[in-house]
This record gives sequence, structure tokens and C-alpha cells, in this order.
Amino acid sequence: MRFIIILLIIFSSINYASSQVEVSDFTFGFELSPTISWMATDDNRINGNGSNLGLRIGTTGEYYLTENYSLVAGIHFAFNQGGQLFYERGGNHLSRTELSIDLVDGNLPDNVDIRYRMQFLEIPLGFKMRTNQIGNMSYYAQFPVFTFGINTKATADIEGSGIKTENERINQEIPFLRMFWSVALGAEYELGGNTYLVGGLGYQSNFGDIVKGGGTRIDGGKDRSSAKIHSLVIRIGVKF
Repeated sequence: MRFIIILLIIFSSINYASSQVEVSDFTFGFELSPTISWMATDDNRINGNGSNLGLRIGTTGEYYLTENYSLVAGIHFAFNQGGQLFYERGGNHLSRTELSIDLVDGNLPDNVDIRYRMQFLEIPLGFKMRTNQIGNMSYYAQFPVFTFGINTKATADIEGSGIKTENERINQEIPFLRMFWSVALGAEYELGGNTYLVGGLGYQSNFGDIVKGGGTRIDGGKDRSSAKIHSLVIRIGVKF
């Protein structure tokens, strides 16, 4: 129900915006894009150990500044973002979460895998350059694109020596709001009239730390690592 209400708001905003400009100046479209995401940190004792297959769905509007340049904005839902991290040193790595498993002194053991699964409401804002149409095709580059990502859900699967648990709710471990940046290249194919099939490949990562951290390791050291999500986006969409 929340998803439907948000889409109705988007459509109303798009209709209002399109009524204020020439039809040729404004387009909107839908996107259904698979993603492959993984995580990495700046701590050599915490390493990436697996990726997540996810999905991004939503709508995007374009306002043409000229025939070849436009501003882009939208609202997307990104599901199952994140990846798996391998922690060589055990500790209280999810210090803000009360896990459903029994732990010695609240600490995870050495050599434990944590798979992070995150869901974001994304609001991208960016700039797009497009070639002149050649036959039915034109090509585009989209950069820079800055995205406000709102954390709507986060869970974790944990597996290590003598422990295993899935779908632990870890919303408190992930910042509520995080900024991402991305670039993309692709093509648009004219289906007829003002309808285009859009395809492309993009890369996205975040500014700052995607996991709050701050826990204490078993050896007494503080977890001061900074983690990032890296994503490849296989963009599939249609615009009108």
C-alpha cells in the first residue's frame, strides 16, 4: 500500500511538471534494473566475501535543457543491496543489535561471515548527455548523478564457528540517510512516437561509511573500519 501511494504521488508530480513545460522538454519513464552489489572496507582484517543480487525499480523524469543535454531525477526502490564481509577478528561488530543467538560476552567469534541485505528508497539527481539519433538509436552518458539513499530495511545473515542465524534485523547498524554517486553509459532505441526502450550499465558507490561500526574486537581493539557498497546496475527501462 505504501508503495502504491508513493507511485501515485510521483505520477501526480510528473503530470504537474509536464503541464508547465513544452511536451518535447519533459519525458518520464519506468526502470526495472537488476543489480550486483558487494562490500569492501579499509581494514585488511575485514574483507569482502560475496555479492548480492538485487533489483531496482522506480520512475525517472528528464527535463531537456537542449536536444542533447538534460537534467534527470526520480524515485527508486533498491532491494537486497549490500554483500558479505568476512571478519577475521571476532567481537561485538553489531553493537546496536540484540541478536537472537547466544554469544560469549556478546561477541561474535573469529572468522565469521556477515551478509548484509539493505533496502533503500533512492532519490537520484543528475545530468545526462545524449548523442544525436542515428537511425532508431541514440547513446548517452549519465554523470554525475548524486543519490539520496534512505534506509528502509536492513537484515543480516551470520555464519561462523558454531553459530548460524538469518534475517537478523539490523536497521540500527545502517545510517538512515546516506549519499551515493554513480555514472552510467547506455543507449535508447526508438520504438515509435515518443516511446523509447532504454538500456545501459552503471556503477554506484556511497560516500562515508555504510555500516556505523564502532564495536569492540575480542582483542580489545576498536572497530574503526569504514565500509562501502559497490554496485553494478544493468539498466532496463522505457521512457515516454
